[in-house]
Amino acid sequence: MKFMRARKQLIFIVLGAFVSGGIIGWALSSNEPKAEEPRGHDHSGETIYTCSMHPQIKQEEPGSCPICGMDLVPLSSVSDTESANPYVMTMTPEAVALANIATSTVKTGGAAGDGVSLSGAIEADERKVTTVSANFGGRVDALFVAFTGQEVKQGQRLARIYSPDLITAHRELVEAKKAKEISPKLYEAAKQKLKQWQLTDAQITAMEQEDDYQPHFDIYATTAGVVTERKVASGDYVSRGQVLFEITNLSKVWVMLDAYEQNVGKIDTGDEIKFTVNALPSEEFTATVTFIDPVISQDSRSAKVRAEVRNTAGKLKPGMFVTATVAADRQTKAGMLVPRSSILWTGKRSVVYRQVGDEEKPAFEMVQVDLGSTVGDMQEVLSGLSEGDRVVSNGVFAVDGAAQLSGKYSMMSHPEKQQITVSSHFRAVIDEVVATYLKVKNHLVEDQSAKVSAGDLFKQMEAAETVLEGTASKTWEKSRRSLMEVSSSINQTTDIQEQRDLFIRLSNEMINLLDVFGTPGDLLYKNYCPMAQSDQGAYWLSEFKEIKNPYFGGAMLSCGEIKGKYE
Repeated sequence: MKFMRARKQLIFIVLGAFVSGGIIGWALSSNEPKAEEPRGHDHSGETIYTCSMHPQIKQEEPGSCPICGMDLVPLSSVSDTESANPYVMTMTPEAVALANIATSTVKTGGAAGDGVSLSGAIEADERKVTTVSANFGGRVDALFVAFTGQEVKQGQRLARIYSPDLITAHRELVEAKKAKEISPKLYEAAKQKLKQWQLTDAQITAMEQEDDYQPHFDIYATTAGVVTERKVASGDYVSRGQVLFEITNLSKVWVMLDAYEQNVGKIDTGDEIKFTVNALPSEEFTATVTFIDPVISQDSRSAKVRAEVRNTAGKLKPGMFVTATVAADRQTKAGMLVPRSSILWTGKRSVVYRQVGDEEKPAFEMVQVDLGSTVGDMQEVLSGLSEGDRVVSNGVFAVDGAAQLSGKYSMMSHPEKQQITVSSHFRAVIDEVVATYLKVKNHLVEDQSAKVSAGDLFKQMEAAETVLEGTASKTWEKSRRSLMEVSSSINQTTDIQEQRDLFIRLSNEMINLLDVFGTPGDLLYKNYCPMAQSDQGAYWLSEFKEIKNPYFGGAMLSCGEIKGKYE
C-alpha cells in the first residue's frame, strides 16, 4: 500500500511539473514580439546592376556582363526622370563613379600642324630583291648557304653543281682553243656559250688552262644582302632557269602605311614622316613619302602610302609594325581635337557625349559630330563641338547604354535629320507651328507672359489636320499630343518662371519635331544656355543669330551660345 501511495505522489509531481512548465512557457511567449509572416524579399534599398548592351542581364553586385564582358552599370543610373531632353542623360554621382566615367576638354588642335597618324609595317624594297637561278642543268652536290636569313656578300659562293652540260662545254672550249689560229670564230663561239650561262671571264680563263675537265661548277651571289628564301637542298636536280635562292638587299626598306579615305587628301609625295617601331620604341626614324596608291581599297576604305628609308645599320627588319606621323597639308584649317576614345562610330554617323551638368548633377548630352583626320590618340572634329566643351573620354559606352535603357536617344537610335519625307502641305503646318513657338519664345525674352501665345499654339496643334501614314503618322501624333500638353500648361499659369520652366520641355519637343520631319524654310539657330534649369542647361530655337535668352530675359539676356543650325 505504501508503494502504491508513493507511486501516485510521483505521478502528481510529474503532471504538476508539466502544467507549470506550460504556464510559464505561455507567459514568456506572450511577452516576445511576434515573428513576421514570410514575405517577398524587398529590393527597394538595393542597387541592381545591368549591362548597357544586354539589359536582360541583372544582378545585385557589380561585375561583368556574361555575354559581352562589358562592366555592369547601376540600374539607378538609367532612371533619368529629371531631363525631358531625349539627347541628355542625367546620372547620379554614385553611378558616374561606379562606371568610372571621365571627361576631357575639347581643344583647338592645329591638326594640320601635328600631322596625320598612320600605322603599317616595314617591307623590303621590291627593287632590291634578286634571284639566283641555275644557268645550266645538273645536280646540287653542295650548299654553302645553310639557312634562310643568312647574310651574304656579292660574289660569295652559294652552291656547287655537277653538270654534264658544262663538262661538254668545257671540252668544246679546250678543243676550240687548240684550233684558235685556224678557226678563231669557233673559239669565240665556245666562250660566248659559257658567258650565256653566266660564267665569269675569270672562270672561263681558268677552264681554258685546265687539261682535266672539272665536274663541278660553283654558283655565286650577284648582290649583297640577306637570303630570304632557299628553294633547293643538297642532292636536288635542277634545270636551267630554276630559281635557287632569293636575296634581298636591306640597305633601303619601304615603310608601307594604311591611309584611310578621309586622310589621303592630306598627304603628298615628298612629305616627311616620322615613325617608330615596336622593337625600338625609344628611337625615332625619318622617311620620305614616294608613292600613294591611286586606288582606294573597297574592303578597308584605305590607300597604301609608301615611304623609303635608309637602313644601313640594319635595325629595320621586314615585318616590323610601324606607328607613323605624316606632316599634313599646312593649308588645312585646324579643327577641334578630342580623345579617340570619346568617339562612338555608328556607320556613317559619329557621336560624342558632351558634359552639360556638374559634379552634383552629372548630365551628358549626345552630340553628332563630323570627323576630320586622326592625330595620334586624338581625333579632329570639324563640327558639332566648341573649344572648351568637355566630352566623355572614358566610360562612354556606359553613358550610351544608360541612355538606351532610359529610352533616350543613343548611338543606335539617334534620329537622322529629314528622316521622314513629307508633303509641302505638311511642311507648311510645321512652319506655322514654328512661327507660333517663336512668339512664345520672344515673349519670354522680353520678360512678358507667354500665356496668350501658348494658347494660340495649343489651338493650332489641336486644329492641325495632316494626311500621314504608318510610322510618320504615329510619330506626328506623339509630338502633337506632347506639344498640346505643354502649351496648355504654359497657358494655364501666369507665373513667368513656371512658363520658362515649361518652355524647356516645349523647346525639346520642337527640336525633336524638326529632327524627324525636317526644318522649316527659314534659318533657325539651336542655342544652349548652360545656366538654365539650375545649371543643368537647356536648349531653345531662335530666328536670330544674336543670343537672346528666354530663360532669364533681361537678367542675363546674352547668356548662351549657338550649338547648331536648321536650314
